[in-house]
Amino acid sequence: MEVAIANFKKAKEWNPELELQPEIKAKQLAAAAAKVEQGEQLAKEGKFTKALSLYKQAQQLDPNLEIDANSWNELCWFGSLHGYAADVMDACEKAIIKDPNQKFHQGNRGLARALTGDTAGAISDFKAIVDSIDDNESKAELQKWIDELRAGKNPFTEEVLKGLLEE
Repeated sequence: MEVAIANFKKAKEWNPELELQPEIKAKQLAAAAAKVEQGEQLAKEGKFTKALSLYKQAQQLDPNLEIDANSWNELCWFGSLHGYAADVMDACEKAIIKDPNQKFHQGNRGLARALTGDTAGAISDFKAIVDSIDDNESKAELQKWIDELRAGKNPFTEEVLKGLLEE
């Protein structure tokens, strides 16, 4: 936070007309980042509504806050596992937009899609991972989900979701 305060003070020196209070602004930025971290933890605990609220509060405190792909992905994954798949779809999309090369973000969106009835989208997301990883155990699990979805079955029983949550 000291670095942020120093940077804000330099900016004020360069442009004295800036309406900045360095200490207050630095605290706001730190509070925004802390809210994202708290939101991630609450998402893991299944407290989705509170988690999403903290993400929104963080963005209000700092409209320029860049929530990273992993933070959006956490909200996507844990929200889906805790029964909020439809509500986290936007977080899933943001994770992929921020880091399109991370296939596991796509897989987590696949879970949300499967849970919301978007079978074709889920299959597409899972297939992208199967085609890009070397881990045979994970490939087999993903392929099983793809096969079940293609057969019109829901591979994500309560037992499976609970198992994923415990991983």
